[in-house]
Amino acid sequence: MSASATSPALRDLARVAVLVGAFWLMAMHFEFSESLARALQNYEKFQLDEMPLTLLVLSISLAWFAFRRISDVSELLTSNRYLTQRLLTAQEDERRILSQELHDEVGQACTALRIEAAYIAKVIHSNPDAALKAVHRIDQSSLHMHSLARDMLKRLRPPNLDSLGFEASLRELCDGWEQQGRIKCHTLIDELRDKLPDHLCTSLYRVTQEALTNIAKHAQATQVWIGLNIVNEVLTLSITDNGHGLAPSQTSPQGLGLVGMRERITSLHGRIHFEDAQPGLRIHVQVPLQEAHA
Repeated sequence: MSASATSPALRDLARVAVLVGAFWLMAMHFEFSESLARALQNYEKFQLDEMPLTLLVLSISLAWFAFRRISDVSELLTSNRYLTQRLLTAQEDERRILSQELHDEVGQACTALRIEAAYIAKVIHSNPDAALKAVHRIDQSSLHMHSLARDMLKRLRPPNLDSLGFEASLRELCDGWEQQGRIKCHTLIDELRDKLPDHLCTSLYRVTQEALTNIAKHAQATQVWIGLNIVNEVLTLSITDNGHGLAPSQTSPQGLGLVGMRERITSLHGRIHFEDAQPGLRIHVQVPLQEAHA
């Protein structure tokens, strides 16, 4: 514990000690216990004379309860620190990969473009055919750079959320994933009446994206069902596959991606459950829209 956190705790402990000591001195001087005992004798039929000892037991019990809750909070803070460290590590890894790709791919492409441009300037009059071939190579390099930039932008921000909307984006994600992974993907998405907040759409899109990625890597599934609806101002997202599901020893899936899914939903004041679908796994997400809008 840091010194800044220790000092207030010591000051509070000193205040408690002073308060208890002052009360003890006053109690000895005015004989509070004797006065209280004489006053309660008149109410023997109500057993009020048992109240001081009962309150003492209650105080000890509440102190024990507070100690247990402090232990729980300490464990939760430790878990959150570990989670934060893992998420920051993942973020830095992603940035490192992006910077490496920018350095290798874009840097090499720019160098190639400069070389081709210099070559064209050299042979444009003496060898027009060679210049045209160099122009074609520049065109191919430009297309490669554009494709690379588009892929990086997709990783940073789902572009379809802005152009297509949330429901269409999920369907497009499902269709694209089906073509790449060759796993049949079904969408059961109700039409949403109201526009959802951007942070809610982005979080649910990323959760779906991460779930599909995990299914492709680990589930050995042949079909996936994605459902989305709103009932009584609660948005429900379900992602179900027919893979091998959870191992008997597992109560929930593990891994940094799934931890990130939990954190995204928790930040929306929602709940996420991993259920054994027999066969397969069902990811069940519920988010209260009132909390999400707030």
